[in-house]
Amino acid sequence: MNKCLKASAAVITVMLFMAMFAGGAGPSAQAAHAKKPSVTSHTYKNIKELTYPQVKNTGNASFEKKINQEFKNYIQASHQEYVKNKKDGEKQGYKTEYQTAFEVKYNNAGKLSFQTENYIYSGGAHGLTAVQSFNYDLQAGKRVTLNGVLNSKAKMDKTKDYLYHYIKNHDTLFDPNVKKKDIILTKDTPFYFTTEGIAIVFQQYELGPYAAGIRDVRVPYSVFQ
Repeated sequence: MNKCLKASAAVITVMLFMAMFAGGAGPSAQAAHAKKPSVTSHTYKNIKELTYPQVKNTGNASFEKKINQEFKNYIQASHQEYVKNKKDGEKQGYKTEYQTAFEVKYNNAGKLSFQTENYIYSGGAHGLTAVQSFNYDLQAGKRVTLNGVLNSKAKMDKTKDYLYHYIKNHDTLFDPNVKKKDIILTKDTPFYFTTEGIAIVFQQYELGPYAAGIRDVRVPYSVFQ
């Protein structure tokens, strides 16, 4: 009898052990891994023109706090520009505009990319828009700049070659006289992650006329890896 009880107990223990890994922990672990961070839009000081993002559910509370603080710093600096532009307009007697916007460009596989746009009008024919990028590696817990991706001269050179040939052959809105030396890539160059690689973002007037707007060129990983 004791032998039967011991055998039954052993069978039950094995079944519970198998169920825990096959039916319980497996799917929940996969679900946790598949969960993406969420992004919410906020207005600064109740000024409808000044919006900025905040993130949740990154899986790293301390890094999440750091990301959100970076966006708070960004909008605070934008607010200072907003106030200065408004005061200058009042002194000089012209109408001003200032507005921020953001877009989540990539949110997948532990990487998160934002693009912010700051539009300013200070009189004249038209306003100007400046772009910034905020790229994060959530697993590594760090912000990524372009020189962190293109972390060698060879990678930089290959990417410049690709961009130059793409501009010459595919996008007529760039200046037709663009030379390779005009393509300047630094740690501050805006970019964002894509499924296939990265996209380099060119500011207004950087390599073309105002009408060309902000241009981006996608660069596959195969180009620089």
